[in-house]
Amino acid sequence: MVAQESPGVTVPENALDDLEVDSENQDAEHSDETKRLNNGDGDSTEANKIINDTVNKEDLACGFPCWQPAWLQQIASKKAYVIVYGLLGMSQTAIGTYFVGTISTIEKRFKLPSSTSGLITSSWDIGSLSTAMVMAYFGSAGHKTRWVATAAILAAMSCYIRYIPQLLYGPGETLAAYNKTTSNMTGNMCNDEKVFPENCSLNSEGLVATIALTLAHIIFGIGTSSYYTLGAAYLDDNTLKNKFPVLFAMATCIRYFGPTLGFLTSSYTLAYYVDSDVTPPFGQNDARWIGAWYKGWIPLGTVHLFLALIMAMFPKILPREAERRVTSGAPLLLSKKSTSIQDFKKTLLRLIKNPILMLNTTSSTFYILGMMGYFIFLPKYIEYQFHRTASNSSLITGLVGLICTAIGVLTSGYIVSKFKPRARYLAAWNVFTETVDIIGHAMFAYLGCYKNDLAGSINQDGTWNLIEECNANCSCMGRLPYSPVCSEDQLTTYYSPCHAGCTEFEMINNTKTFFNCSCIGGSGIATSGACPVDCSNHFIIFLCLLCFMKFLSATGRAGNTIIQFRSVKPEDKSISIALAEVVVCALAFIPAPIMYGFLLDYSCLVWGETCGKTGNCWLYEGKTMRYLLNFTATGFLFIATVLDIGVLCNVGSLKIYDEDVNKEENKDNKETEIHLLEQKK
Repeated sequence: MVAQESPGVTVPENALDDLEVDSENQDAEHSDETKRLNNGDGDSTEANKIINDTVNKEDLACGFPCWQPAWLQQIASKKAYVIVYGLLGMSQTAIGTYFVGTISTIEKRFKLPSSTSGLITSSWDIGSLSTAMVMAYFGSAGHKTRWVATAAILAAMSCYIRYIPQLLYGPGETLAAYNKTTSNMTGNMCNDEKVFPENCSLNSEGLVATIALTLAHIIFGIGTSSYYTLGAAYLDDNTLKNKFPVLFAMATCIRYFGPTLGFLTSSYTLAYYVDSDVTPPFGQNDARWIGAWYKGWIPLGTVHLFLALIMAMFPKILPREAERRVTSGAPLLLSKKSTSIQDFKKTLLRLIKNPILMLNTTSSTFYILGMMGYFIFLPKYIEYQFHRTASNSSLITGLVGLICTAIGVLTSGYIVSKFKPRARYLAAWNVFTETVDIIGHAMFAYLGCYKNDLAGSINQDGTWNLIEECNANCSCMGRLPYSPVCSEDQLTTYYSPCHAGCTEFEMINNTKTFFNCSCIGGSGIATSGACPVDCSNHFIIFLCLLCFMKFLSATGRAGNTIIQFRSVKPEDKSISIALAEVVVCALAFIPAPIMYGFLLDYSCLVWGETCGKTGNCWLYEGKTMRYLLNFTATGFLFIATVLDIGVLCNVGSLKIYDEDVNKEENKDNKETEIHLLEQKK
């Protein structure tokens, strides 16, 4: 650890932990001075004197400009940074996945189609796209952690904005009115011309919610744009190349707890009904259930704000890294490079001409295009394909993501750091994992348990016709709410009691039972809620395959990141990551949610309506949904694999470890010496 006494900065001799000792010993091949200091033959105060003469003490101090107590300097280490960086990423991804886990509920609450929720999701990346390059370029010459922290504060503020629709409209007057009168409602019965009343003055709720959520997502995108660029570059700047893979993998593993935290939080909040003052006559398994989607935003935003303040305390350069650079003869201070527009253009042109960087970035773009549909709509996919509740789908998605992905990231980080495979092997492994992803998604297209037991027939336009001869005289053409009932034999579901031809009902054991249903043979009895479907076996197979694919995909992330970093000059790291982020955002993150949202809408059979306008989808055609999502993903993943083969063909001479660079430098030095000797002769 590093301790600081005001007013100077000192670096104690016992500050090296096991990881740092190993790193120093590897770096000692460069410098006799390093050997002298590490063997105890020198005085570390020499390094301290150089550091204090070269670096502004504020650049090495932990805390805020006006508050830098000595006890706080203990966190100015790479280990502490890995933990805080990982926790900030965990909080950030938890916020993102919490929204993903509540998408289907938000659609039902505000009557939004999936294409609109996809547009809201894409606005996150619009914010990131608009600022990533600028923040990375100017932030790379400044105090990286404070740039990251300032942006993270914006991300925290976006959580509070997401709570605004709930403050304005509460659980929704129409929904509340429906539940308060549900035990006495006959408007959706056969032969009753009264239909469920609509308050069209509330029609603006969906528009206002869309605007608020879109604005919040744009701000969130701005707030997260520097995390992957400046945050990762700061870690790489303060560690040896050999140790970066395992440290980055550790931070990534911590970050991968974020999706689990987000999905678990959404699972918890959605288990509560949106209106705490109302006890609905149906449970979570009913499609009409709307969970308390808003409850997680304030806690998640507050936690993120707290972590952002901790991130802001880290120094511009870690003291141990400063000592290492001095003892190894490396440049100590972060260069005050020019940040002119002209230099920015030159840097950008240099990166665009880099074949490895461009192939790797383009491959990542198509990879994300292929995987984005499952990331955003996986809870909804599970909910409709395997008949799970919204909260249960979020819970399962989070657990699968944590266990399998975290193990994959840690495994790859350890293997890369331990065995140091060459760049070509890392690239080849990426090709292999993506090939497995292609096969897996093709299998998913045929793996489902969806059963369309809804009474009716298909129209020529692909929608579902709910009117049959048995309910033709029931006045069901009006806008009835989705209130499914199940026939007594539990084989057929009807959209509402009216569509089942029911004329009477009564409450039996807290369950609404309908009688005299003309569309149901025999006793003519129906019960509230859709008919149950057992999908356990298919669902277990799906989860096992999904878990294996997530594990395998995660093992390729460490190698992909290393290739991205090592394919450019050290001073171009931040801007190269930002360039990749801009390309991926513009071509993948922004269009993918909208595209997959339209695909889901295309597979819809029964739409809800509000005041004559299309609302959310109540029923999807399962086979169409599976085919569209999985074969679209397969096509994009195939293109990504072809591009990764291009990366494989270009990384043969790429140096990715310290000893590789050291050997190259020693070879160049020997060749220079020989050349000088020959000139003297």
